[in-house]
Amino acid sequence: MIKPLVNNKALYYYLFFFCFLFNAILFSDDTTNLLKLNLSTYNNIEYINLSDFLSQHKLKSNYYEAKDKIEIIYEKTKIYFSPSISYCKINDKIYHLTHPIIYLNQQYYLPAIEFYNALELAGLPIRVISQKKNTLYVNSNIYNLSKLVVANKQNGTLVKLKTTQLFKKQDISFSVSSSNWLNITVLNCYLDTLAFNQTILENPISKIKTLQSAESAQISLLLNTEVENIDLDIQPNEINLLLQNSIAENANKIKEMRSKWLIDTIVLDPGHGGKDPGAIGHGQQEKDITLDIAKKLGKLIKRNLGLNVVYTREEDDFVPLWKRTKIANDVGGKLFISIHVNATARSASTKGYETFFLRPGKTDSAIEVVERENSVIDLEQGDYEYIDLTNENYIVASMAQNTFMKESEDLAALIQQHLQTTLKTKTKNRGVKQAGFYVLVGATMPNVLVEVGFISNKQEAKSLSKSYYRRQLAEAIFNAIVDFKIKYEKPLLNNE
Repeated sequence: MIKPLVNNKALYYYLFFFCFLFNAILFSDDTTNLLKLNLSTYNNIEYINLSDFLSQHKLKSNYYEAKDKIEIIYEKTKIYFSPSISYCKINDKIYHLTHPIIYLNQQYYLPAIEFYNALELAGLPIRVISQKKNTLYVNSNIYNLSKLVVANKQNGTLVKLKTTQLFKKQDISFSVSSSNWLNITVLNCYLDTLAFNQTILENPISKIKTLQSAESAQISLLLNTEVENIDLDIQPNEINLLLQNSIAENANKIKEMRSKWLIDTIVLDPGHGGKDPGAIGHGQQEKDITLDIAKKLGKLIKRNLGLNVVYTREEDDFVPLWKRTKIANDVGGKLFISIHVNATARSASTKGYETFFLRPGKTDSAIEVVERENSVIDLEQGDYEYIDLTNENYIVASMAQNTFMKESEDLAALIQQHLQTTLKTKTKNRGVKQAGFYVLVGATMPNVLVEVGFISNKQEAKSLSKSYYRRQLAEAIFNAIVDFKIKYEKPLLNNE
């Protein structure tokens, strides 16, 4: 007979300890704000009852019969949705839920995880903690950055960010834009935007803007005086930044470093234009779609990051390929993003998004895209800018950009990642590819070309015709820019 490892009494204590430990982990967040919502399953999808959601969060709703629409007011945020629709509107942004809202037995049911994910993406202080059997555990107050305090000191201005936890130095990045916005980004942070935007500001700070994303929070402060150096100090319950009025003897060196690498100007290149319509399909022209996406993206960058945005075209104009990167170089661009729409005659079912960085392409699909996009040269008045830019000479030209090859590849990967997060299963992630686009040749900065979808695909063309879908594409690219900015500015700033 094999003896048991523990007796029944010992086993009981082990099980008790395990259950205690599990519950401690499960409810390790602020349990005073922990909510429990019952789950119902329909078509193998877990839903929450709207009435339960409202009562747990102590919210009220309004029903507009004429539009068959429900409104929920969460502080200053308005949430709208309708039955049998697979999206919700939070303030002025559309969030797709993948599965529709259900009206059953005179009750509304929301796809639980998708709906809470949308609330989190919208910056609301709500987060799903865990799921156990038919119950969803939700934390209704996850702010860990609660207050901004500004104080003037003899040697500068002290900016205090009050926190409820200790943040690591690598979680924090900051920079000053060319328009004098101090942009502070904190990873894994949830911001009380209402409290921050009500801050009483003192000189030299004249304005404040906040941006909450799923992975970080950004506080932007408009400075009315030049700041020459910033010291960062982290305490258990606050993040301190001292904006110094004067700096040590290495000031020129720091300024030079900033001007060379800090991303302060982004060049957006809407593909095609004027006499060059680009790809045509299902009643649409590529040039119109790319211009609209570029303008939506530019507004996001200006409004949320305070950076300078330069367009290679702002109207329905024809701009030669060589001139587009010349514009980028002339304005001192730090990123160059060329926006296009794909097409193929091989299969009407082909769909998806893909992002390219400069290098001669090898795959058939890349070659097909390159040939179509580079064919714009035939519409230009002369081809002197492209003489002998083929084969070996083309490779030499692309190798001249090796300084930013890794950065371009990383930016392309981030764009693909955020497009996948945004679009989910609606279309196909075709990945990051290398190809030889003339429009990228000569750009002395990280540069990519993104094909946002196939206009030759009927369903995808229909999506591309919708303003909200183009806004989603712009938001995905914007989020990639934010992540790229954090990644590549942080080492420079840490060396200050």
